[in-house]
Formats: sequence, structure tokens, C-alpha cells
Amino acid sequence: MQISSIKKLFFCGVFCLTGFFCFGQNDFSGMEMPSMPEISGMPQMPSIGGGFYKPEIPNVKNQNTKKGDGKTDSEKSESVISSNNSTDNFVANLLGSNANLTAQDISSLYDFGLFDDISSLTANANINSGTNVSTNVLLQQILSSLEELKQENKTKSDAEKQNQNNLQEDNHIFKSRNPNILRFKINGYNILDSIQTVFISKPENDGSFLLTADRIYYVNQKQRKETVYVLFKAIGSNGSSTTFQIEPEIVQDVKNQNSFVYKMAQRNDLTAKKTGNLVVINNSDKNMQIDMLIDIDA
Repeated sequence: MQISSIKKLFFCGVFCLTGFFCFGQNDFSGMEMPSMPEISGMPQMPSIGGGFYKPEIPNVKNQNTKKGDGKTDSEKSESVISSNNSTDNFVANLLGSNANLTAQDISSLYDFGLFDDISSLTANANINSGTNVSTNVLLQQILSSLEELKQENKTKSDAEKQNQNNLQEDNHIFKSRNPNILRFKINGYNILDSIQTVFISKPENDGSFLLTADRIYYVNQKQRKETVYVLFKAIGSNGSSTTFQIEPEIVQDVKNQNSFVYKMAQRNDLTAKKTGNLVVINNSDKNMQIDMLIDIDA
């Protein structure tokens, strides 16, 4: 009797243990432990005896470095490539190394009544059609006369200067014309935004006139100044339109051969055409594209 009970207990225990292991295996056989993530880009550990460890910095040479360089579009395209004082053209030689005959100076001389038109500034040459004097010589004579007027005006008495100031105010109030530059682009860049003062003379009988403009622009966050003088010499007319040969010159506070206007002033092949009151320069070649529209209001 005791032996039978012991056998029963033994077989019951074996049965329970077998079931436990069977069920336990079925419950956990489908479960997988998560694999550890692979870590990439970790620096290699130095080998013993290899000296000091110097971690490597990722290569960033191909990244765009233009952003935040502190330069505007005009600064990038007109950066100074020469720092010599003044310019090396005849205007600097004519007016001196510190040439400063600005458009504002010329406008004031005109308002003071010191000259009426550019013909009065060319003592030995008639600017109107039919003369053999080159536009280069004419512009030299005009600027030389204007510089002389400016120097003479400095020696006038206080009373004379006060009368001139009164005359200037009257001329501003009762002026009969308001010529101006309406559009001025070189190689797509808007030069007009940097123009401060413009003077356009009264046209001659043949249509010739002088344009001068003072410009302020920035290079490497430094202010630069230049004055451009452009003589529009009439060379032909068909009644409805007039064609001009253009003689440009420039004076700069610091020589900058990369200035758009400086590059324009080096050209001797530019022409313009007038229809009504509007004068257009529309030069387009592989080196320079000039788009300039002037209202001479005459």
C-alpha cells in the first residue's frame, strides 16, 4: 500500500515537471532579445604606445561659405583691386592729384549764374556740330573751365557769396527744367541706387550736353566716392532722333579699377540716341552691358 502511494506521487511529480518545461518552452521560444544598436563614426581608440591621441574633425570644405561673409552684392562685384590715390586718366592730371570737382560743385556754379551752357566753357572750340575738335579735348576744356570757376568763386567776398546763395535759392524755386537719370544699369547692377547728385547741362543747339554724377558705394564695408563726367557730343540727326558720341571720364577718392562706372569710363566706343526728351545708351557686348535712360527735359 505504501509502495503504490509512493509510485503515484513519483509519477505525478514527473508529469508536473514535464508539463512545466514543455509549457515554459512554448511561452518563451518566440521571444527575442533586442539587439544592441551599431554606433558609427566613433573615433578609433589609440593603440598602446602610439603617442598622443588626436581625434579627426569631419571634412567640411565642400560646405557653402558665402552666407554671412558680410559683403553685399555690390561689394563682391566692385571690390577694390588697386589702392592708389586718385585715377591715372587726364582728369586727375587736369584737376590735380586731389581732384574733387563734383557734380554738386558744377550744379552750384550753374545755379550761381557763373555759366549758362557748355559752349561758354570752351574758349577755343565751338562744341556745336561742324567742328573737328575731338570729344576728348572738348571735355578737357569744359572741366578745366569749371575748375577755374570753382577756384575763383572761393575768393569772392562774403557779400558776393550771399548774393549767390540768394540766386541759388531763387533758381531752385523757379527752375524751368528738371532733367534726371531715370535708369542706369551696368551688367545688370542698378547704379542709380548709389547716385547722390546729378547735373545735366542745358542742351546746345545741336543737342550736345554734359552729364555729371556723384556716386557713393561701399567696398568691404568702407565708403567709396567717385564722380563721373559724360560728354554727349551730337554727331548726327535725321530730324526725329539725334545720335551722340560719348566721352566718359571719372575721378575716384581711391582708385578702383573694378568699379562698374570706372569700367564704363574706359570705353571710347559708346554711343547714345535721343528721341524727344529721352536719351538712351543701350550697349550690349560680351564685356559690358549698359542700360541708361536720361530725361534731359528740354
